[in-house]
Amino acid sequence: MDLSDALLRVWIAYSSGWGLVVSMGVYLWLSACLMVIARKGHITYWWAGWIPVVNLQIVCAAGKSPSSCFWRLLIALTALIVGIWLWIQWWILLWLVLGAIVWAIAWGRICSERGRSPLLGLLAVVPILNLALFGLLAFGDQP
Repeated sequence: MDLSDALLRVWIAYSSGWGLVVSMGVYLWLSACLMVIARKGHITYWWAGWIPVVNLQIVCAAGKSPSSCFWRLLIALTALIVGIWLWIQWWILLWLVLGAIVWAIAWGRICSERGRSPLLGLLAVVPILNLALFGLLAFGDQP
């Protein structure tokens, strides 16, 4: 199985009915947790956790990251979408890895701001465990 076939299988699985339902559930959970984290962090536009691109800004603001954090996340997301649209397999993999690194760093900063170890930010890129991390940061007690 080559890279193109593997990516195509993932795309088909996620664009099926169940893939969309699971993706929507994950998005709703992330948005709700991000909104609670932003409120606890006294971010004035906490309600924007539901807005797709603006919530990247909230991730950076919650971790008190510089503005370059938002631009890195936005560039990674845009490049990934372009790669999928043009179906350039090595481009998709490259930006998935780079985006995952930036995402983990951003969540590591949020973990640090919430009184947790920044290494917990690595869980932000691990499926299933990232859902637990978001819930812990939003609804867990601060140490």
